[in-house]
Amino acid sequence: VSGGTKGLGDYTIPAINKFAADSDPKTLGEIYAYGFRNAHRLSWDLTDGTMFASDIGMNNIEEINIVREGGNYGWMRREGYWENGVTRPGGALNQLFPLPPDVLNGREKDGFTYPAAIYDHNDGQSVTGGFAYYGRIAALRGKFVFGDIVRGRLFAADLAAMKKADDGVPQTVAPVEEIQLYIRNSAGNRTYVTLRELIEAANGATVTRADLHISRSRDGELFITSRQDGVIRMLVP
Repeated sequence: VSGGTKGLGDYTIPAINKFAADSDPKTLGEIYAYGFRNAHRLSWDLTDGTMFASDIGMNNIEEINIVREGGNYGWMRREGYWENGVTRPGGALNQLFPLPPDVLNGREKDGFTYPAAIYDHNDGQSVTGGFAYYGRIAALRGKFVFGDIVRGRLFAADLAAMKKADDGVPQTVAPVEEIQLYIRNSAGNRTYVTLRELIEAANGATVTRADLHISRSRDGELFITSRQDGVIRMLVP
């Protein structure tokens, strides 16, 4: 949706939107892409305009998607690169089934657009929005930095690998790595922590979720926030 145009109301719809140009009264022209369960923030790679959506899964898989015009991202028939249980007679939302081999390897198309990076609920429970990073932390430069709302873990995936994974082959996904946060004691020794552990130490009590969120400054650096303790933290080398 672009900015308003005089005489045309509060906003105008880009003419390239698939559903704005299909002349079908059953579809809304405002729809750019669909099939997301709970897209938790959008962001853009400012070097080339690539749009990312972090999509919170149901019971099993968290997704980072590269958003393409007209794309169907599969919910509630897909989660990650698996079939959701509701696609099967008697199946349930908390079940996953493998894709047919020829769909998984891209030889056959099923009409869905699959994620560029994923992680499962062994590693987290609820993905938060992230950003393409080109700041002063060399180890993170050229990566998409994101996190998990509940467990307070930070993750990264290589931007080039994510864009390469956006190839129409469901099983092609970029590797995800954890960003190690740490604190130093008076002797200068490191202790590795998650944001959730930092919050619990500061509050003197356990929390059920870290409420981790990420923001990007105008100069490209990243801030980590949580309403659990009201502290703004900046990622530094």
